[in-house]
Amino acid sequence: MDLPVALGDAFTLEHARAQERTGTFRSGFDIPSSGIRVRRGVELTLPERLRLLRSVLPPDVAFSHDTAAELWGLPLPARSVAPDPPVHVIRPIHRPPVLRRGVVSHKGIGTRDIAEVEGLPVTTVVDTWCDLAASWSRAALVAAGDALVREHGDEHLRELVADLRGCRGVRTMRELLPLLRVRSASPTESQARLVFHDAGLPEPELNVEIFDDLGVWLATPDFTWRTKKVVGEYDGDQHRTDRTAWQYERDRRARLEDHGWVYVEMTYIHLVDPARREQLVRRLAAHLL
Repeated sequence: MDLPVALGDAFTLEHARAQERTGTFRSGFDIPSSGIRVRRGVELTLPERLRLLRSVLPPDVAFSHDTAAELWGLPLPARSVAPDPPVHVIRPIHRPPVLRRGVVSHKGIGTRDIAEVEGLPVTTVVDTWCDLAASWSRAALVAAGDALVREHGDEHLRELVADLRGCRGVRTMRELLPLLRVRSASPTESQARLVFHDAGLPEPELNVEIFDDLGVWLATPDFTWRTKKVVGEYDGDQHRTDRTAWQYERDRRARLEDHGWVYVEMTYIHLVDPARREQLVRRLAAHLL
Protein backbone atom coordinates (compact mmCIF):
# COMPACT_ATOMS: atom_id res chain seq x y z
CA MET A 1 0.00 0.00 0.00
CA ASP A 2 1.36 3.43 -0.94
CA LEU A 3 1.49 5.73 2.07
CA PRO A 4 1.63 9.50 2.19
CA VAL A 5 5.01 10.88 3.16
CA ALA A 6 3.47 12.33 6.34
CA LEU A 7 2.93 8.83 7.73
CA GLY A 8 6.53 7.69 7.28
CA ASP A 9 7.74 4.17 7.99
CA ALA A 10 6.33 4.03 11.53
CA PHE A 11 3.00 5.44 12.64
CA THR A 12 -0.10 4.89 14.74
CA LEU A 13 -3.44 3.89 13.24
CA GLU A 14 -4.91 6.99 14.83
CA HIS A 15 -2.46 9.12 12.87
CA ALA A 16 -3.26 7.19 9.71
CA ARG A 17 -6.98 7.83 10.17
CA ALA A 18 -6.25 11.52 10.72
CA GLN A 19 -4.56 11.46 7.31
CA GLU A 20 -7.76 9.92 5.93
CA ARG A 21 -6.12 6.58 5.30
CA THR A 22 -8.22 3.50 5.93
CA GLY A 23 -7.47 -0.19 6.36
CA THR A 24 -5.73 -2.38 8.90
CA PHE A 25 -2.22 -1.86 7.47
CA ARG A 26 -1.17 -5.46 8.15
CA SER A 27 0.49 -6.53 4.91
CA GLY A 28 4.13 -5.42 4.85
CA PHE A 29 4.08 -4.10 8.41
CA ASP A 30 5.26 -5.26 11.81
CA ILE A 31 2.87 -4.67 14.72
CA PRO A 32 5.03 -4.11 17.82
CA SER A 33 1.94 -3.17 19.83
CA SER A 34 -1.76 -2.61 19.23
CA GLY A 35 -2.43 0.46 17.12
CA ILE A 36 1.17 0.78 15.90
CA ARG A 37 2.58 -0.12 12.51
CA VAL A 38 6.22 -0.23 11.40
CA ARG A 39 7.14 -0.96 7.82
CA ARG A 40 8.75 -4.40 7.70
CA GLY A 41 12.54 -4.18 7.59
CA VAL A 42 12.71 -0.74 9.20
CA GLU A 43 14.88 -0.62 12.34
CA LEU A 44 13.85 2.00 14.88
CA THR A 45 16.16 3.39 17.54
CA LEU A 46 15.00 2.92 21.11
CA PRO A 47 13.89 6.58 21.47
CA GLU A 48 11.98 6.34 18.18
CA ARG A 49 10.31 3.14 19.31
CA LEU A 50 9.37 4.64 22.67
CA ARG A 51 8.07 7.92 21.23
CA LEU A 52 5.78 5.91 18.96
CA LEU A 53 4.60 3.74 21.84
CA ARG A 54 4.06 6.71 24.12
CA SER A 55 1.52 8.12 21.70
CA VAL A 56 -0.79 5.16 22.42
CA LEU A 57 -0.09 4.90 26.17
CA PRO A 58 -1.94 6.71 28.98
CA PRO A 59 -0.48 10.16 29.66
CA ASP A 60 0.37 9.35 33.29
CA VAL A 61 3.13 6.80 32.59
CA ALA A 62 6.92 7.07 32.49
CA PHE A 63 9.49 4.60 31.24
CA SER A 64 11.24 2.63 33.99
CA HIS A 65 13.32 -0.42 34.96
CA ASP A 66 15.24 -2.08 32.08
CA THR A 67 13.93 0.45 29.55
CA ALA A 68 15.01 3.41 31.66
CA ALA A 69 18.41 1.78 32.25
CA GLU A 70 18.97 1.55 28.50
CA LEU A 71 17.92 5.16 27.98
CA TRP A 72 20.37 6.26 30.68
CA GLY A 73 23.15 4.25 29.02
CA LEU A 74 23.61 1.78 31.88
CA PRO A 75 25.05 -1.62 30.91
CA LEU A 76 22.30 -4.21 30.55
CA PRO A 77 22.26 -7.93 31.35
CA ALA A 78 22.11 -10.20 28.31
CA ARG A 79 18.37 -10.87 28.63
CA SER A 80 17.63 -7.15 28.24
CA VAL A 81 19.48 -6.76 24.94
CA ALA A 82 17.61 -9.52 23.10
CA PRO A 83 15.70 -8.47 19.97
CA ASP A 84 12.56 -6.48 20.87
CA PRO A 85 12.77 -6.70 24.67
CA PRO A 86 9.61 -5.64 26.49
CA VAL A 87 9.14 -1.98 27.35
CA HIS A 88 8.83 -1.21 31.06
CA VAL A 89 6.51 1.57 32.18
CA ILE A 90 5.44 2.84 35.59
CA ARG A 91 2.12 4.39 36.53
CA PRO A 92 0.41 5.82 39.66
CA ILE A 93 -0.44 3.15 42.21
CA HIS A 94 -4.19 3.85 42.04
CA ARG A 95 -4.36 3.47 38.27
CA PRO A 96 -4.89 0.11 36.50
CA PRO A 97 -1.85 -1.58 34.92
CA VAL A 98 -1.12 -1.01 31.26
CA LEU A 99 -2.31 -4.14 29.48
CA ARG A 100 -0.59 -4.08 26.12
CA ARG A 101 1.53 -6.57 24.20
CA GLY A 102 5.22 -5.85 24.56
CA VAL A 103 4.73 -3.71 27.70
CA VAL A 104 5.51 -4.58 31.34
CA SER A 105 3.55 -2.37 33.71
CA HIS A 106 4.69 -1.30 37.19
CA LYS A 107 3.10 0.89 39.86
CA GLY A 108 4.45 3.62 42.10
CA ILE A 109 5.43 6.55 39.90
CA GLY A 110 4.45 8.87 42.74
CA THR A 111 7.42 7.76 44.83
CA ARG A 112 9.94 8.19 42.00
CA ASP A 113 11.49 11.30 40.52
CA ILE A 114 10.97 11.69 36.78
CA ALA A 115 13.50 13.14 34.36
CA GLU A 116 13.49 13.69 30.60
CA VAL A 117 15.78 11.69 28.33
CA GLU A 118 15.53 12.08 24.54
CA GLY A 119 12.29 13.97 25.13
CA LEU A 120 10.77 11.04 27.04
CA PRO A 121 9.60 10.82 30.68
CA VAL A 122 11.92 8.42 32.49
CA THR A 123 12.57 7.51 36.10
CA THR A 124 15.80 9.15 37.25
CA VAL A 125 18.96 7.10 36.93
CA VAL A 126 19.10 6.70 40.72
CA ASP A 127 15.48 5.53 41.02
CA THR A 128 16.07 3.24 38.06
CA TRP A 129 19.00 1.47 39.73
CA CYS A 130 16.97 1.00 42.90
CA ASP A 131 14.02 -0.41 40.94
CA LEU A 132 16.30 -2.95 39.26
CA ALA A 133 17.60 -4.33 42.56
CA ALA A 134 14.54 -6.59 42.82
CA SER A 135 15.12 -8.32 39.48
CA TRP A 136 18.73 -8.00 38.30
CA SER A 137 21.64 -10.18 39.42
CA ARG A 138 24.23 -8.81 41.85
CA ALA A 139 26.82 -8.72 39.06
CA ALA A 140 24.52 -6.77 36.73
CA LEU A 141 23.63 -4.33 39.51
CA VAL A 142 27.28 -3.68 40.36
CA ALA A 143 28.09 -3.07 36.69
CA ALA A 144 25.15 -0.67 36.33
CA GLY A 145 25.96 0.98 39.66
CA ASP A 146 29.59 1.52 38.68
CA ALA A 147 28.44 3.24 35.49
CA LEU A 148 25.94 5.32 37.46
CA VAL A 149 28.45 6.66 39.99
CA ARG A 150 31.05 7.17 37.27
CA GLU A 151 28.73 9.39 35.22
CA HIS A 152 26.44 10.93 37.87
CA GLY A 153 28.20 10.66 41.24
CA ASP A 154 26.93 8.74 44.25
CA GLU A 155 25.63 11.32 46.73
CA HIS A 156 21.96 11.17 45.70
CA LEU A 157 22.09 7.39 45.40
CA ARG A 158 23.45 7.00 48.92
CA GLU A 159 20.81 9.36 50.33
CA LEU A 160 17.98 7.53 48.58
CA VAL A 161 19.09 4.05 49.65
CA ALA A 162 19.55 5.21 53.25
CA ASP A 163 15.95 6.46 53.32
CA LEU A 164 14.34 3.36 51.77
CA ARG A 165 12.28 1.14 54.04
CA GLY A 166 10.61 -2.17 53.31
CA CYS A 167 10.82 -2.09 49.51
CA ARG A 168 11.86 -5.04 47.39
CA GLY A 169 15.59 -5.27 46.84
CA VAL A 170 16.58 -2.84 49.60
CA ARG A 171 18.88 -5.39 51.27
CA THR A 172 20.64 -5.99 47.96
CA MET A 173 21.04 -2.25 47.43
CA ARG A 174 22.58 -1.78 50.86
CA GLU A 175 24.91 -4.72 50.34
CA LEU A 176 26.13 -3.55 46.93
CA LEU A 177 26.21 0.21 47.37
CA PRO A 178 29.57 0.18 49.25
CA LEU A 179 31.07 -1.89 46.42
CA LEU A 180 30.43 0.63 43.63
CA ARG A 181 33.55 2.27 42.22
CA VAL A 182 33.98 5.30 39.98
CA ARG A 183 37.18 3.97 38.38
CA SER A 184 35.63 0.70 37.18
CA ALA A 185 35.77 1.04 33.41
CA SER A 186 33.58 -1.79 32.06
CA PRO A 187 30.87 -4.26 33.08
CA THR A 188 33.31 -7.18 32.96
CA GLU A 189 35.70 -5.34 35.29
CA SER A 190 32.77 -4.81 37.65
CA GLN A 191 31.87 -8.49 37.51
CA ALA A 192 35.46 -9.58 38.11
CA ARG A 193 35.75 -7.24 41.07
CA LEU A 194 32.64 -8.82 42.59
CA VAL A 195 34.27 -12.24 42.19
CA PHE A 196 37.32 -10.95 44.12
CA HIS A 197 35.11 -9.49 46.84
CA ASP A 198 33.01 -12.62 47.28
CA ALA A 199 36.18 -14.73 47.52
CA GLY A 200 37.57 -12.54 50.30
CA LEU A 201 40.49 -11.26 48.24
CA PRO A 202 41.99 -7.82 48.90
CA GLU A 203 40.42 -5.04 46.87
CA PRO A 204 42.57 -3.94 43.91
CA GLU A 205 43.25 -0.46 42.64
CA LEU A 206 41.44 0.11 39.35
CA ASN A 207 43.03 1.36 36.14
CA VAL A 208 45.99 3.07 37.78
CA GLU A 209 49.31 3.71 36.10
CA ILE A 210 52.39 1.67 37.01
CA PHE A 211 55.91 3.10 36.60
CA ASP A 212 59.34 1.58 37.04
CA ASP A 213 61.92 2.87 39.53
CA LEU A 214 63.07 5.52 37.02
CA GLY A 215 59.55 6.84 36.48
CA VAL A 216 59.07 5.18 33.08
CA TRP A 217 55.47 4.15 32.44
CA LEU A 218 54.94 0.41 32.24
CA ALA A 219 51.18 -0.16 32.04
CA THR A 220 47.72 0.79 33.28
CA PRO A 221 46.23 -2.59 34.23
CA ASP A 222 42.60 -3.24 35.02
CA PHE A 223 43.47 -4.41 38.55
CA THR A 224 46.55 -3.65 40.64
CA TRP A 225 47.55 -5.03 44.03
CA ARG A 226 50.53 -2.74 44.48
CA THR A 227 51.97 -4.02 47.76
CA LYS A 228 52.08 -7.57 46.37
CA LYS A 229 53.25 -6.47 42.90
CA VAL A 230 50.37 -8.33 41.28
CA VAL A 231 48.27 -7.10 38.36
CA GLY A 232 45.15 -8.59 36.83
CA GLU A 233 44.01 -8.03 33.28
CA TYR A 234 40.67 -8.93 31.73
CA ASP A 235 41.12 -9.94 28.09
CA GLY A 236 37.95 -9.44 26.08
CA ASP A 237 37.26 -11.06 22.74
CA GLN A 238 38.98 -8.22 20.87
CA HIS A 239 42.29 -9.42 22.27
CA ARG A 240 41.75 -12.69 20.40
CA THR A 241 40.42 -11.29 17.12
CA ASP A 242 42.59 -8.16 16.84
CA ARG A 243 46.23 -9.05 16.20
CA THR A 244 47.44 -5.58 17.20
CA ALA A 245 45.60 -5.77 20.52
CA TRP A 246 46.96 -9.27 21.10
CA GLN A 247 50.53 -8.13 20.45
CA TYR A 248 50.11 -5.10 22.70
CA GLU A 249 48.99 -7.36 25.54
CA ARG A 250 52.04 -9.60 25.07
CA ASP A 251 54.39 -6.61 25.16
CA ARG A 252 52.70 -5.15 28.23
CA ARG A 253 52.91 -8.44 30.07
CA ALA A 254 56.60 -8.76 29.25
CA ARG A 255 57.33 -5.22 30.52
CA LEU A 256 55.58 -5.87 33.82
CA GLU A 257 57.12 -9.30 34.37
CA ASP A 258 60.58 -7.95 33.55
CA HIS A 259 60.10 -5.53 36.46
CA GLY A 260 59.02 -8.21 38.92
CA TRP A 261 55.24 -7.99 38.62
CA VAL A 262 53.01 -11.09 38.63
CA TYR A 263 50.62 -10.88 35.69
CA VAL A 264 47.26 -12.70 36.00
CA GLU A 265 45.09 -12.99 32.89
CA MET A 266 41.37 -13.62 33.00
CA THR A 267 38.68 -13.98 30.33
CA TYR A 268 34.90 -14.22 30.24
CA ILE A 269 34.93 -17.94 31.05
CA HIS A 270 36.59 -17.16 34.40
CA LEU A 271 33.55 -15.08 35.31
CA VAL A 272 30.77 -17.44 34.22
CA ASP A 273 32.15 -20.96 34.70
CA PRO A 274 32.33 -21.97 38.39
CA ALA A 275 35.35 -24.27 37.94
CA ARG A 276 37.35 -21.68 36.00
CA ARG A 277 36.30 -18.98 38.47
CA GLU A 278 37.63 -21.10 41.33
CA GLN A 279 40.91 -21.58 39.46
CA LEU A 280 41.25 -17.81 39.06
CA VAL A 281 40.51 -17.21 42.73
CA ARG A 282 43.04 -19.83 43.82
CA ARG A 283 45.75 -18.33 41.66
CA LEU A 284 45.13 -14.81 42.94
CA ALA A 285 44.91 -16.00 46.55
CA ALA A 286 48.28 -17.74 46.22
CA HIS A 287 49.88 -14.38 45.40
CA LEU A 288 47.77 -12.07 47.58
CA LEU A 289 47.02 -13.90 50.83
